[in-house]
Amino acid sequence: MSSNFIEKPRYQCALGGALVTVNAINRAVAIVHSAPGCASAADGAAKSGSGYWGTSYCNGRATPSTNILEKEVIFGGESRLAEQIDSTLAIIDADLYAVITGCMTDIIGDDVRAVAGRFQAEGKPLVVAETGGFKGNSASGYDLIFTALVEQVVEKGLDKVANQINLLGVIPTQDVFWRGNLLELKRLLATVGLQVNTFFSPFDELSSLKTSSQAALTVVLSDVHGLGAAQAFKEIHGIPFVNLPLPIGPTATQAFLTELAGYIPIDPAVLAAVVQQETEWYYAYIEHVAELYNDLDLQRFAIVVGDANYSYALTRFLAEDFGWIPYLVAVTDILDDAGKARVAERFSSLPAPLQPKLIFETDTSRIETALQQEVAREADDYGSPISPAFVLGSTWDRPLAQEFKAGFLSVSYPVSNRVVTDQAYAGYRGGLHLATDILSTLISNR
Repeated sequence: MSSNFIEKPRYQCALGGALVTVNAINRAVAIVHSAPGCASAADGAAKSGSGYWGTSYCNGRATPSTNILEKEVIFGGESRLAEQIDSTLAIIDADLYAVITGCMTDIIGDDVRAVAGRFQAEGKPLVVAETGGFKGNSASGYDLIFTALVEQVVEKGLDKVANQINLLGVIPTQDVFWRGNLLELKRLLATVGLQVNTFFSPFDELSSLKTSSQAALTVVLSDVHGLGAAQAFKEIHGIPFVNLPLPIGPTATQAFLTELAGYIPIDPAVLAAVVQQETEWYYAYIEHVAELYNDLDLQRFAIVVGDANYSYALTRFLAEDFGWIPYLVAVTDILDDAGKARVAERFSSLPAPLQPKLIFETDTSRIETALQQEVAREADDYGSPISPAFVLGSTWDRPLAQEFKAGFLSVSYPVSNRVVTDQAYAGYRGGLHLATDILSTLISNR
């Protein structure tokens, strides 16, 4: 298989990541300065790949776009952009308008900041970010537009609130369960006395973004994503940040809360009480399915395919809370050597006997080949070393599960065989939901 292309990619371009990030903000509207079809294609990929998110106010096929053609490519598209901004402001009622760009307009060198600056000078609520698709994938687009929001929209000079934090690194649609995860983490952190700005839940208001400079800490739920925005919060608004892994299940979530308490004041007695209450809540349900788990021998070898955020979070939950044996993990982000090292270091924190084979690969066929080679090296006269197995990945990985006669649950982008609304896998309650989904899949044919 050639390494010059990626079969069945697991992300969008930077423009797609920026577009869905804007669309996830209540009463924000994107103005896309790009060629015809860019906004529509990006929106379609996000909607179908993220559990059928659906269309909301002024996005989808209604997204304002300049749709530049040959004339603008030759003579420049700045006047067309100004025309589109002017008409969008006149027709569409929104609290924030975000000008984002595609490959073609970035290549021809349109000065979008100057064009947008004329409207900003008139007091129009406009933010601009250059997000040409070639600048990276969905995560890059999220970081580019979020950094622009921090620079241009977040108010400066506000007094700090000691118990307020900003939550970054959970990328809308790229994390298929982003809405449920953000809401669950906000609920959980509120129980230990923290105010949390999550920005992208269905119930977040633009006002919380504008006043997010009041936060005392930014928590980035990723080792590789959201770092640009976190750095902007630090440099512009004086907010330090810390990287903590996305917590799934009781073990990871207790560790998350305990480590967080080292960076922001949390009453130890309150923390201990919350941990006890949430842990008891989790096991009050798990203990009733433990008999099913044991009687049907539902322990499995786990194959996890997902981005840097989910691959570790899922693997840790399976190993430390669910009693499974992680065999191979494919991290599907395109990372530089430093990013790979940070992710690998995170996996090294797992108990040595439970550390899986770790590969960094995005191409679907090459992930399958890597697993085949690993299994072939360990196969013996008694059969496959990973039987019975279970695959947690994207819809693309269902054929892989079928090849190895393994169970399968789609949990990472793209997910096109499930409808996702408020489901969450983060935290104690999210871990219970994940356990329920896995067990339900295993017995679905009974």
